Amino acid sequence: MPVPGLTYFVHAVDGRSFPGWFRIAGGGRTEVLGLGLLQTVTHPAHLAPVNAARDCLAQFVRARERRGFPVPSLEAVKAAVLS
Repeated sequence: MPVPGLTYFVHAVDGRSFPGWFRIAGGGRTEVLGLGLLQTVTHPAHLAPVNAARDCLAQFVRARERRGFPVPSLEAVKAAVLS
């Protein structure tokens, strides 16, 4: 069920796809949601909110994986839901 105000996106990070959602919080801020992620990011006016959300999600995935905490890709989530 869609949540009002949230925009769904998929972003490829190092060859794998990850789902996320974002909403514009105003004042150059975007709220980004993903698996294990809830963060508000500030971005310059020339950067589209979806690009700020993609950058945030990519940084989150890479940081988790550097620490040895894998983040399930979109394909893994779909497989788990459909099995």
